[in-house]
Amino acid sequence: MNDHLTAFEQYKDNKEISDLINEVRKLREYYSNGQYDRMSQHIHSLTAKYAVETIIWNAANRTMPISYQQSYINAESFLRLKGYSVLLEKGIKVQDRLTAEELDFIKSTFRTA
Repeated sequence: MNDHLTAFEQYKDNKEISDLINEVRKLREYYSNGQYDRMSQHIHSLTAKYAVETIIWNAANRTMPISYQQSYINAESFLRLKGYSVLLEKGIKVQDRLTAEELDFIKSTFRTA
């Protein structure tokens, strides 16, 4: 699987995409450096920033992470779909990079956001 940041880089002039790129980079830095408290704080700030989407995400993903690795993977997956959601809202065709379930999730956030 290709890194989604590579796909997002070509749209970094868009403020929302630029912000998401920065959020993913911070998350990766904290995780790779073993700064798990900072990573957890970062995830909590993302939860507040994307409150509606987080509620939908948690409803769709009922198994909550119990380790730092699971928390990292969960947050990274959420940010990936959030980025693709922003691109789809802007009319950019990225459906081929998503599974049917991921596309359904994104569509559900459109209806409620």
